Amino acid sequence: MGSKGITFVELLVVLLLLAVLTGLAVPLVQDLGSWPLRTAAHEIANAMQEARLTAITHGLSCTMVFYDLNGCYRLDLPHGTQWVDLPAEITMIANLPTVNNRPTLYFRYTGAPNQGGYIRLQDSAGRRLYIIVTPVTGRVRIDSSPP
Repeated sequence: MGSKGITFVELLVVLLLLAVLTGLAVPLVQDLGSWPLRTAAHEIANAMQEARLTAITHGLSCTMVFYDLNGCYRLDLPHGTQWVDLPAEITMIANLPTVNNRPTLYFRYTGAPNQGGYIRLQDSAGRRLYIIVTPVTGRVRIDSSPP
């Protein structure tokens, strides 16, 4: 004859499983808040790489101009100019050489940048990412620690 109800051991097993699942889910949910920051960093890094490859391919200089206070940048390529706005919760500080009082990065036809530097992005929670451009080679990378 089967017993009705659950035993204390069965209840403990279910609670243990819930605790393990909660422990796995909490870091994933907390990480969701950093997606706008990561997306913005990857978009800027991709635009830098596009400018570099376009400069090499077309044999022309390609430029990116950063407008820190407005939270946007301008990408000047042979086939046109593109303006990109960052999400409202992302702030940007560009540590690049200035041209006409604006932080400016340009890639020569060899793929080399005018100078190395970095862009610091920060979200409303204080998380930071750095997009770093290596001088001479023009390598672009994203890092969570400053160069």
